[in-house]
Amino acid sequence: MANQDKVIELVQLTDPHLYADKSTGLYGVNSYNCFEAVVAEANMQSIDLALVTGDLVHDESEQGYKHLRLCLQRLNVPTHLIPGNHDDLTLMRSEFKHGMISCDKRVVVGNWQVILLNSQLPGQVPGHLNEKELLWLEQCLSNKSVPYSIVFLHHNPVPVGCKWLDPLGLDNADKLFELIAANSEVKALVWGHVHQEFVEQRAGVQLLSTPSTCIQFKPRVDDFELDLLPAGYRWFRLHADGNLESGIKRLASLPEGLDADASGYGI
Repeated sequence: MANQDKVIELVQLTDPHLYADKSTGLYGVNSYNCFEAVVAEANMQSIDLALVTGDLVHDESEQGYKHLRLCLQRLNVPTHLIPGNHDDLTLMRSEFKHGMISCDKRVVVGNWQVILLNSQLPGQVPGHLNEKELLWLEQCLSNKSVPYSIVFLHHNPVPVGCKWLDPLGLDNADKLFELIAANSEVKALVWGHVHQEFVEQRAGVQLLSTPSTCIQFKPRVDDFELDLLPAGYRWFRLHADGNLESGIKRLASLPEGLDADASGYGI
């Protein structure tokens, strides 16, 4: 039987934007090299579980998902994936059908259930949770055999303060928050998509976003602008009593080749 008192060490990686061509990337940054460096950084800590929360492959290529697997295998822990607006869900599910790296959307570890939602709206940049996804979340939360829950998705369910970016978040967040409000065991709601750190709290629930493993978007601006911060990931420590600790760990330096004066983002 698993030790229910064990602190669960979890990492969230997000928005790697890999390509079939490992020599390319976004705004001069090699996406694969940067992701590889962030994975290596994360692998220096003790990890029980890893999550990758969307925009895994920028060009929707089969080879891009194979590159993703190559990197994630180095973590050697159960790893769960959800799609972002850039992903090809069919290719993604085909590559990660079974095994340690999978598209499984729920995992129970100790006193916690980790729930991953698919907010992808095919062919669109903004996100949406369809009725099937909301019903599935409701069913997960109705299972009271696990005392605490943490929920992950790709799209931001609240504005993060970027005028150009906020309209591209989740378009039916009200329904998500209705479910969360009715289930006090939900301790945090976490996402990617926005390529920046965000921290807020609503009715006892931590609302958290995570930097990309490649380029970063400058926070609290009206128009697109890159932020001059290194890539990173978010770590979590999930305690048996429902306490949750989290923080951001970044690489030591900016990625090579970053075009700091870039304007406009083709998302």
